[in-house]
Amino acid sequence: MPECCGVEHQWDRHKVESTWLPPTLRCFVVGKNPGDTTSQYFYERPVDYRSDEVAVRRALLRGLHQYGLIHEATLEGFKGAAFLFDHAIRCQLPSAAITSERQKAMRYASPRVERTWHLRPWLAQAKVVWVMGHLASNGVANATTEFPKQRRKISKKPYPGEIACHSRFFLSEYLSWRTEAHAPAFCQAFRDFALQRHVFDDVASG
Repeated sequence: MPECCGVEHQWDRHKVESTWLPPTLRCFVVGKNPGDTTSQYFYERPVDYRSDEVAVRRALLRGLHQYGLIHEATLEGFKGAAFLFDHAIRCQLPSAAITSERQKAMRYASPRVERTWHLRPWLAQAKVVWVMGHLASNGVANATTEFPKQRRKISKKPYPGEIACHSRFFLSEYLSWRTEAHAPAFCQAFRDFALQRHVFDDVASG
């Protein structure tokens, strides 16, 4: 059991590294945390993708498929296009705790993402990294100096977009039920970002 929460992480329970890690990692997507103990995990296949209850999975897969970056809006399509999804905090936590940590993360001061060593292997391998939200920003900044600790208003322009010219880091708000209506715009901006870096030249359409 992990020392952080004493409960097996969903990442381990669902054997993500052995089941869903693509042979070559093109894009690493970093979210906040897997929700609370009642939440369905990102890598837990839905019974029917058409009625998927997980907002971030539903919005991300549909948006990436809409813009031709994955061949189907499924976890298999996500892996097939060499994407991987993980969280800055792997623990399942109440929404109130995450809200508190997110507020601290806006100042890069969330104690729960001080040791985000689990992100480092995938950050090192990925050609581009999509960072979703303030907690992910804080976690990634603690894991690599490539992501500077700068205060950013991620709901304002130039975001969603690159954090700096020629950076491999794309930053947006977290995709949730609050931001799902903006998911197509987020995914279109990510597509343009990735194509400028020639990451998906062989799969992107249109």
